Amino acid sequence: MSFQNVVLTVIGGVGYGILPEDARSQRIRTPYGSVSYSTLQVGPASEIAFISRHQGIRHVPPHKINFRALIKAAQKIGAPVLAVNSVGVMRAIPLSENFGKRGRKGGKGGKEVHVTPETFSDYPFFVPNDFIDFTKNRAGTFYDNETVHADMTDPYCTDIRSLLKTVLSDEKISYSEGIYLCTEGPRFETKAEILMFSQFADVVGMTGVPEVCLAKEAGLCYASLCVITNPAAGLSQNMVTADEVKTGVETLRKSVFEIISKLARILEAQISESSSKKIAKGSSKRIYEGSSKGISEGFSKGISESSSKKISKGSSKISDGSLKSGSTVEKCRCKKAIDGGKL
Repeated sequence: MSFQNVVLTVIGGVGYGILPEDARSQRIRTPYGSVSYSTLQVGPASEIAFISRHQGIRHVPPHKINFRALIKAAQKIGAPVLAVNSVGVMRAIPLSENFGKRGRKGGKGGKEVHVTPETFSDYPFFVPNDFIDFTKNRAGTFYDNETVHADMTDPYCTDIRSLLKTVLSDEKISYSEGIYLCTEGPRFETKAEILMFSQFADVVGMTGVPEVCLAKEAGLCYASLCVITNPAAGLSQNMVTADEVKTGVETLRKSVFEIISKLARILEAQISESSSKKIAKGSSKRIYEGSSKGISEGFSKGISESSSKKISKGSSKISDGSLKSGSTVEKCRCKKAIDGGKL
């Protein structure tokens, strides 16, 4: 089993388990169970691996997700990870980038624009830079028999976050940033809980933790793209429902896949150009600093025209947790998160 053509692994939740017909499904065995994944071609010699977070005979509830198996599978694949999470918004969040209807940067009358429980559908993308853990009964470490303290100063990979924000900005997609708070689920939160949580976090979800912690222990470059699907409990006249979340996800599914495709093509370009430079000059410098303009729309058109071509399989294998040579994250400090934490 070779993953040498995979440039990005996507761990997706509700609404992201359905892929085009040409996606190839396989399984990875891990010490924590078998994980199914699908690969989809996005370039002449590059693939995206998709792992469904809620995989099982039925939709696995958030508190029962086998996060350790999912992250071990991602570690075996060895590519940077983008998680897609649905969340509820708890308070007004200033936009990091704001583009008007005509794609011009700036808010109305030059005023700062915020994502709010009333306007979230206009600005549904959120990129977390930190998290708060309110889960209770989840296996949150790979190290049950020894003491290992993972550094969580920057829980989400700064390099992948930077590339993700570049894609959003280049495509003139407004987004916000901030703190993600994870609850145990499967119930939704109470009004009192949201009132408390909103004092120190921006959005609330049920799937981001311990996934991000395990990714850090595994040395993976991991970032998250959150889709705001609803106002949190008590912030609207309506009850929070699963249908509301599902509808919000489905509405933005096409846009999310386009973002994923463009991010993958940037990573592919980094690896390809860096490899060429190494051959010509013996150099391994970072090569992508421009925009993502011109990247194919990929998923919105059923992936690229080359999706039916067979990908040549090499004999070299990617070791667990290693990253593709030449990518921006090749030397990222995410791989060293537990180096100073073992007792």
